[in-house]
Amino acid sequence: MIRAMAAVLLVGFIMIVQVSVVNRLPLPGGGAPDLLLLGVVLLALARGAVAGAVTGFATGLTTDLLPPSAHVMGQYALVFCVVGFMAGRASERAPDYSAVTVIVAVMVAPFLAAGVGGLLGDPRADWGTLLNLWPSLVLYNLALAALVFWGVSRFTGERRRREAVPTGAYPVRRRV
Repeated sequence: MIRAMAAVLLVGFIMIVQVSVVNRLPLPGGGAPDLLLLGVVLLALARGAVAGAVTGFATGLTTDLLPPSAHVMGQYALVFCVVGFMAGRASERAPDYSAVTVIVAVMVAPFLAAGVGGLLGDPRADWGTLLNLWPSLVLYNLALAALVFWGVSRFTGERRRREAVPTGAYPVRRRV
């Protein structure tokens, strides 16, 4: 229960920072890092597919409700839910490739968001604009991924460690 409350507070804090600070930065390329996307992906890596989907849905739904929301309700809930589930599933199947999972999620998420927006009739879902902004979005997200991963691993308390093989674990050959 305490971890769930801490997760809610962390997501709320990240949303406030995203809307009030990060989105207002005049960064080159016109894009800005998406701290919420990174948080969902990295929590999914730490907790798995189901937790990633639930976290993604809750984060996306809150993003849909948070002003200024000029998009269709549920758009980001769907996008973050799918990205969280896929990142968690990839982590469960190939835990050694978590860096590749982060890279793929960061690269695919803007296209998924634009695709869902286009399907829902959002007039701002323009593929030309997305293709111009996409390189800066990916670079900013990847630059912050290491920092966010460190924060999420501290928050969740889950760090992958290689355990030493205990002495005597290997069978001894006996000569006959």
